[in-house]
Formats: sequence, structure tokens, C-alpha cells
Amino acid sequence: MLGDGGLKDKYLELMARNVALERVIEFLKTNQQPAIDPEFYRYQETLIKGEINNVQSKINQLKEEHPHLDEFYNEQFRDQLLAIEADTYAEFVRSGRLNKELAPMLQDVLQGEN
Repeated sequence: MLGDGGLKDKYLELMARNVALERVIEFLKTNQQPAIDPEFYRYQETLIKGEINNVQSKINQLKEEHPHLDEFYNEQFRDQLLAIEADTYAEFVRSGRLNKELAPMLQDVLQGEN
């Protein structure tokens, strides 16, 4: 759909950057440390949120210029859901709670839709 060109790579890089920054914000929310100066904390949070807005603007611009990116993103999102499910099954196998890996049920469901 997008070929091997730079558009696909640029879009994936922006999406990865966005996810990484969102994870940093989540870390800041859940790991507030009393030893850190609150003003420094707020400054870092403001910088990160500003960069998230910048990245999201770039993503939106790409999507406006190339509407087919939505379909590509949906495929990437579906693959991510399948990977999460497969990793969970593998975790159960590694811990000995399951004696064989199960094929991701989501994959069967999603393939049935096609």
C-alpha cells in the first residue's frame, strides 16, 4: 500500500516517537519522587507534552496529505493487539501455567472478519 518509500518509515518513526513520549508521561505520573524539585518536574512535563503536541501535529499533517495512512495504521494496531495476546500466552507457558502455546485467539477472530 505505501510501498518501501520514506513515507512509511517517516510515519512509523512518528508513531514510535509518540508512543515513547506517552510512556514517558505515564512514567512521570506514576513515579513522582519526593527528592525531585517540583518546578523541575513540571518543566520536564511541559517539555514532553509540547513535544507530544508537535509529533501529533506532524502525524495529522501526514494523514491529511496521505489519507491511506489510516488503513496502514489500523493494520499496525491490529498487529500490535495480536502481539500482546501472543506475548501473554508465552508468559503463561514460561511460568509453567500452560504446557503449550496457544495460537492467538484474536488472530482467528480477525481472520474470520476478512
